[in-house]
Amino acid sequence: MKRLLFFTFVIASLLISCDDTTDGLGGSVTDISDNLEFFTRESYVTTETVNGIDYDDISARSSFTYLGRMFDRETKSYVTADFMTQVIPMNNAYLKSYSSVRLFPGLDSIVVYNDKGERLPNGKDLPEEVLEEKMKYLKADSCVLTFYVNEFEGDSTAQMSLNVKELAKPYVESDEYAITFDPEKEGYVRTEEGAINVIRTYAIKNMVAEGRKNTGKHYISIPLNKTYKGRDGEEYSNIGTYLMKQYLDDDAEYHDGYNSQVAFLNKVLPGLYLKHIAGEGAMAKITASSLIVYYRMWSSATESEYGVSAVLSGTEESIQHSLLSDTKNEELVKQANESDYTFLRSPNGIYTQLTFNIKEIMENHENDSVSTVRVFLPSRNDKTESEYNFEVPGTLLLLRSDSIYDFFGEKKVANAKSSFLTTFSASTNGYTFSNISPIIVKMFKEWKASGKSYDEYCSDPETANWNKVLIVPVETSYSTLSSTTQLTKVSHSMDYSSTRMRRGVKKSDDDDEEEINGIKASIIYSRYKTR
Repeated sequence: MKRLLFFTFVIASLLISCDDTTDGLGGSVTDISDNLEFFTRESYVTTETVNGIDYDDISARSSFTYLGRMFDRETKSYVTADFMTQVIPMNNAYLKSYSSVRLFPGLDSIVVYNDKGERLPNGKDLPEEVLEEKMKYLKADSCVLTFYVNEFEGDSTAQMSLNVKELAKPYVESDEYAITFDPEKEGYVRTEEGAINVIRTYAIKNMVAEGRKNTGKHYISIPLNKTYKGRDGEEYSNIGTYLMKQYLDDDAEYHDGYNSQVAFLNKVLPGLYLKHIAGEGAMAKITASSLIVYYRMWSSATESEYGVSAVLSGTEESIQHSLLSDTKNEELVKQANESDYTFLRSPNGIYTQLTFNIKEIMENHENDSVSTVRVFLPSRNDKTESEYNFEVPGTLLLLRSDSIYDFFGEKKVANAKSSFLTTFSASTNGYTFSNISPIIVKMFKEWKASGKSYDEYCSDPETANWNKVLIVPVETSYSTLSSTTQLTKVSHSMDYSSTRMRRGVKKSDDDDEEEINGIKASIIYSRYKTR
């Protein structure tokens, strides 16, 4: 019966993978059933928990970031998240435009008051001395840094405190930064007097601004209105004034920075560092940010002034800095490997590693085609209902252990040949990799090409990981063009997620009893019938 079920599965798989047309379909099925025979086998897979940092400095780049501190009930440890981000003018065309949507209009239309409280003239063709005086007294009304929160873990009303600091240099797009990267220790934070250094207490849900309605949309606003000392050594009323003057003064040292986003980051404002400093019980998932400069313009039609704002938007990627403050990765890995489960956790990078018995899998099938290798990984989620439990990882990547550095370093995507994706299934409470046969076949060919015995090949330090794969939580991005959806990005998951999975136990050679909790690979082989 089991063989018949596997045969039916193979036929169905072949039908699914056929061409969209039905021409010759009957002949194809007849040929398959007449000329091929199928065999099945199950092989135990050994699993263990590994520290992802041992394999690869986990990339901290993400399209979203976390901020806050929570107690992880599963591991009995605190998790703290900080991040670096950048804000830039939208684009060059936007900046150079002399229309009403320009980032900052000319001095002729901006409202400026002198130290006596007198409004300086507005209008076209102002004398040079008036423009110079307006530049001297130019001030932004205020400047506010805002982060938008679409999701969060924990209590949205918990009181938290953060420290906003200014970066001394930008993080570079072409460089990789590990999640353990500490911007303060690495000299990325500007420390001199007058730089941005603001402490702010907040709650994810702002009861004053948002009211008591649960809209699901929250934001964190941080006023940056203290006296600011620019990178040019001059003092300004706030950083908004600094940005306005750098843009409007043609002779300013950094004016050219506004004609290029890269130059802006290098010469004007490299970025910001948000560090959690107090409070616990909430973790905000930040999906967008903006730096807003408020100032006033003059309307000649109504002979009155009105408030306007200039918005600098957050860049596509930020650098996440996450810490396990009380329990380190090594302790969690040890805890799991002394138990009957394996861990999958992100973003701190705790993976599950699978080891395949290639000798057993290919025994008596060296010359057969390996049609399917299916692996199901059952999750052992904490069934305790609590809004403060982390979610299980949504998407997992499977790839060979020694290839993880190249995969993420070279920004590869899963190709169903050497790397595979799967998603969590609530109905099965686990993850299924439906067919990873290309990896198994490649492992077998490498072993045979070495000319070594199985034990020799496994014990050789240079090939110690040859039959191992890693299961890594990831986030994915897709693009759609002409109704075709294509995978465009696979990166380390920055989501705070965790799950325990049943640990695979190697079956002893002298034990005829099956290990109930074992993980198995289900293999289907095919060969042409002999005449």
